Amino acid sequence: MRLTNALSPLFCTAALLLCASTASAQGVYKWVDAEGKTHYGSQPPVNDKGGEALKLHSNSGFGGNNSGKVKPTPEYNADGTKKVPKGVQEMGEGLIKGLQKVDPKEEPLNCSVAVENVRYQFDLMLEVGQKNAKDGYINQSDFDTKAAKLRQAKSEVTLTDCQLASGNKKSFYQCMSNSKNHVTGCGNKYSF
Repeated sequence: MRLTNALSPLFCTAALLLCASTASAQGVYKWVDAEGKTHYGSQPPVNDKGGEALKLHSNSGFGGNNSGKVKPTPEYNADGTKKVPKGVQEMGEGLIKGLQKVDPKEEPLNCSVAVENVRYQFDLMLEVGQKNAKDGYINQSDFDTKAAKLRQAKSEVTLTDCQLASGNKKSFYQCMSNSKNHVTGCGNKYSF
Protein backbone atom coordinates (compact mmCIF):
# COMPACT_ATOMS: atom_id res chain seq x y z
CA MET A 1 0.00 0.00 0.00
CA ARG A 2 1.33 3.44 -0.84
CA LEU A 3 -0.58 5.43 1.75
CA THR A 4 1.04 8.77 1.04
CA ASN A 5 -0.22 8.69 -2.58
CA ALA A 6 -3.79 8.15 -1.40
CA LEU A 7 -3.56 10.96 1.15
CA SER A 8 -2.47 13.84 -1.03
CA PRO A 9 -2.58 17.28 0.59
CA LEU A 10 -5.23 18.47 -1.90
CA PHE A 11 -7.60 15.63 -1.05
CA CYS A 12 -7.07 15.96 2.69
CA THR A 13 -7.49 19.74 2.49
CA ALA A 14 -10.73 19.37 0.56
CA ALA A 15 -12.04 16.85 3.06
CA LEU A 16 -11.06 18.96 6.02
CA LEU A 17 -12.51 22.13 4.56
CA LEU A 18 -15.92 20.54 4.33
CA CYS A 19 -15.53 19.30 7.90
CA ALA A 20 -14.74 22.88 8.86
CA SER A 21 -17.86 24.17 7.11
CA THR A 22 -19.99 21.51 8.75
CA ALA A 23 -18.48 22.34 12.11
CA SER A 24 -19.28 26.01 11.64
CA ALA A 25 -22.93 25.15 11.23
CA GLN A 26 -22.85 22.96 14.34
CA GLY A 27 -20.65 25.25 16.42
CA VAL A 28 -16.89 25.44 16.73
CA TYR A 29 -15.04 25.98 19.98
CA LYS A 30 -11.50 27.20 20.49
CA TRP A 31 -9.57 26.77 23.73
CA VAL A 32 -6.04 26.70 25.10
CA ASP A 33 -5.11 23.78 27.34
CA ALA A 34 -2.93 23.85 30.46
CA GLU A 35 0.17 23.31 28.28
CA GLY A 36 -0.64 26.38 26.18
CA LYS A 37 -1.75 24.43 23.10
CA THR A 38 -4.67 25.81 21.08
CA HIS A 39 -7.43 23.35 20.23
CA TYR A 40 -10.51 23.49 18.00
CA GLY A 41 -13.51 21.20 18.28
CA SER A 42 -17.23 20.83 17.79
CA GLN A 43 -17.69 20.38 21.56
CA PRO A 44 -16.59 22.81 24.28
CA PRO A 45 -13.59 21.73 26.35
CA VAL A 46 -14.32 19.09 28.99
CA ASN A 47 -14.01 21.52 31.91
CA ASP A 48 -15.38 24.43 29.80
CA LYS A 49 -12.74 26.79 31.18
CA GLY A 50 -11.82 29.38 28.64
CA GLY A 51 -13.62 27.74 25.75
CA GLU A 52 -14.77 30.32 23.27
CA ALA A 53 -17.59 29.66 20.79
CA LEU A 54 -16.47 30.84 17.36
CA LYS A 55 -18.80 32.17 14.69
CA LEU A 56 -17.51 31.97 11.16
CA HIS A 57 -18.83 34.56 8.76
CA SER A 58 -17.98 34.97 5.14
CA ASN A 59 -19.24 36.81 2.10
CA SER A 60 -20.15 33.54 0.41
CA GLY A 61 -22.83 32.41 2.81
CA PHE A 62 -20.51 29.56 3.84
CA GLY A 63 -20.80 29.39 7.63
CA GLY A 64 -22.48 32.08 9.69
CA ASN A 65 -26.10 33.14 9.36
CA ASN A 66 -27.36 35.42 6.62
CA SER A 67 -30.70 35.97 8.42
CA GLY A 68 -32.78 36.20 5.27
CA LYS A 69 -30.23 38.24 3.33
CA VAL A 70 -29.58 37.33 -0.28
CA LYS A 71 -26.49 35.16 -0.56
CA PRO A 72 -23.71 36.77 -2.59
CA THR A 73 -22.63 35.07 -5.79
CA PRO A 74 -19.73 32.71 -5.04
CA GLU A 75 -16.31 33.51 -6.46
CA TYR A 76 -14.59 30.93 -8.68
CA ASN A 77 -11.04 29.75 -9.23
CA ALA A 78 -9.49 29.60 -12.71
CA ASP A 79 -10.32 25.87 -12.92
CA GLY A 80 -14.04 26.58 -12.36
CA THR A 81 -14.20 25.41 -8.75
CA LYS A 82 -15.66 27.64 -6.06
CA LYS A 83 -13.25 29.61 -3.93
CA VAL A 84 -13.17 28.60 -0.29
CA PRO A 85 -13.90 31.59 1.94
CA LYS A 86 -10.86 32.94 3.76
CA GLY A 87 -12.17 32.25 7.29
CA VAL A 88 -13.02 28.66 6.42
CA GLN A 89 -9.68 28.22 4.66
CA GLU A 90 -7.79 29.49 7.71
CA MET A 91 -9.72 27.21 10.02
CA GLY A 92 -9.15 24.29 7.65
CA GLU A 93 -5.42 24.97 7.69
CA GLY A 94 -5.49 24.91 11.50
CA LEU A 95 -7.38 21.61 11.45
CA ILE A 96 -4.89 20.13 8.99
CA LYS A 97 -1.99 21.08 11.25
CA GLY A 98 -3.77 19.52 14.20
CA LEU A 99 -4.53 16.28 12.37
CA GLN A 100 -0.93 15.96 11.21
CA LYS A 101 0.29 15.89 14.81
CA VAL A 102 0.78 12.50 16.42
CA ASP A 103 -0.09 12.00 20.08
CA PRO A 104 3.21 11.39 21.92
CA LYS A 105 1.55 8.78 24.15
CA GLU A 106 2.34 5.49 22.45
CA GLU A 107 -0.42 2.88 22.61
CA PRO A 108 0.32 -0.82 22.26
CA LEU A 109 -0.44 -2.26 18.85
CA ASN A 110 -4.12 -3.19 18.64
CA CYS A 111 -4.86 -4.28 15.09
CA SER A 112 -8.65 -4.30 15.56
CA VAL A 113 -8.66 -0.67 16.73
CA ALA A 114 -6.06 0.46 14.18
CA VAL A 115 -7.85 -1.05 11.19
CA GLU A 116 -11.20 0.30 12.35
CA ASN A 117 -9.72 3.81 12.82
CA VAL A 118 -8.05 3.83 9.40
CA ARG A 119 -11.07 2.50 7.52
CA TYR A 120 -13.46 4.90 9.30
CA GLN A 121 -11.24 7.89 8.50
CA PHE A 122 -10.88 6.82 4.86
CA ASP A 123 -14.67 6.51 4.58
CA LEU A 124 -15.10 9.95 6.11
CA MET A 125 -12.58 11.49 3.69
CA LEU A 126 -14.39 9.87 0.77
CA GLU A 127 -17.76 11.14 1.97
CA VAL A 128 -16.48 14.66 2.56
CA GLY A 129 -14.56 14.72 -0.72
CA GLN A 130 -17.68 13.68 -2.65
CA LYS A 131 -19.66 16.45 -0.92
CA ASN A 132 -16.96 18.97 -1.87
CA ALA A 133 -17.09 17.79 -5.49
CA LYS A 134 -20.90 17.99 -5.52
CA ASP A 135 -20.78 21.51 -4.04
CA GLY A 136 -18.17 22.64 -6.58
CA TYR A 137 -15.16 23.11 -4.30
CA ILE A 138 -13.13 20.45 -6.12
CA ASN A 139 -13.45 19.03 -9.62
CA GLN A 140 -15.31 15.74 -9.86
CA SER A 141 -12.52 14.27 -12.00
CA ASP A 142 -9.91 15.24 -9.39
CA PHE A 143 -12.05 13.68 -6.68
CA ASP A 144 -12.56 10.50 -8.72
CA THR A 145 -8.79 10.11 -9.20
CA LYS A 146 -8.00 10.65 -5.51
CA ALA A 147 -10.97 8.54 -4.38
CA ALA A 148 -9.81 5.56 -6.47
CA LYS A 149 -6.42 5.66 -4.73
CA LEU A 150 -8.04 6.06 -1.33
CA ARG A 151 -10.42 3.14 -1.95
CA GLN A 152 -7.49 0.99 -3.06
CA ALA A 153 -5.51 1.90 0.08
CA LYS A 154 -8.58 1.19 2.22
CA SER A 155 -9.00 -2.26 0.66
CA GLU A 156 -5.42 -3.08 1.70
CA VAL A 157 -5.99 -2.11 5.35
CA THR A 158 -7.00 -5.42 6.90
CA LEU A 159 -6.57 -7.22 10.18
CA THR A 160 -4.23 -9.70 8.50
CA ASP A 161 -2.16 -6.91 6.95
CA CYS A 162 -1.78 -5.32 10.38
CA GLN A 163 -0.90 -8.60 12.09
CA LEU A 164 1.80 -9.38 9.50
CA ALA A 165 3.17 -5.82 9.34
CA SER A 166 6.76 -4.96 10.15
CA GLY A 167 8.92 -1.84 10.06
CA ASN A 168 7.19 1.45 9.24
CA LYS A 169 3.94 -0.30 8.36
CA LYS A 170 3.77 -1.86 11.83
CA SER A 171 4.65 1.54 13.35
CA PHE A 172 1.84 3.10 11.31
CA TYR A 173 -0.67 0.58 12.64
CA GLN A 174 0.61 1.10 16.18
CA CYS A 175 0.19 4.87 15.71
CA MET A 176 -3.39 4.29 14.50
CA SER A 177 -4.06 2.14 17.59
CA ASN A 178 -4.31 5.47 19.41
CA SER A 179 -7.77 6.86 18.60
CA LYS A 180 -6.45 10.40 19.12
CA ASN A 181 -4.35 10.10 15.97
CA HIS A 182 -5.43 10.78 12.41
CA VAL A 183 -4.36 8.75 9.41
CA THR A 184 -2.65 11.83 7.86
CA GLY A 185 -0.42 12.30 10.92
CA CYS A 186 0.49 8.62 11.22
CA GLY A 187 0.87 8.35 7.44
CA ASN A 188 3.27 11.30 7.31
CA LYS A 189 5.30 10.02 10.25
CA TYR A 190 5.53 6.40 9.08
CA SER A 191 5.28 6.51 5.28
CA PHE A 192 5.89 3.15 3.67
